[in-house]
Amino acid sequence: MTAGTSPIAVHRDDDGEILGYLLPTTAGWQPMTVFAAALAGPSDFEQAERVLRNDGMSCLSDVWWIEHEPGEWREARIQEARPDGLRVWWADPMSEQSPHGQWIDPRAVTVQRHRP
Repeated sequence: MTAGTSPIAVHRDDDGEILGYLLPTTAGWQPMTVFAAALAGPSDFEQAERVLRNDGMSCLSDVWWIEHEPGEWREARIQEARPDGLRVWWADPMSEQSPHGQWIDPRAVTVQRHRP
């Protein structure tokens, strides 16, 4: 595969669960979560696939940062992830939120693993 082709879904071997996607870029293959957040920088195909197999699911339990409003980043824990939605629990104990978390659209905000 070369840059310009479609993203490739990477599935867990034992049950077929999608771990994430490999997105072709001019710099190599970018490992992406199921909700299109980068897990690491671009690399060769094998290394990017290894990142997804090692971190694709386990990274969901990490702290994530969401640009809730332009320039306003909030720390969150992901409770559920889909390509079109994330159910998150805000880390700020003063945030008013449902005990079930809040659904956000990851396509409408910036979501990243590292503190901005």
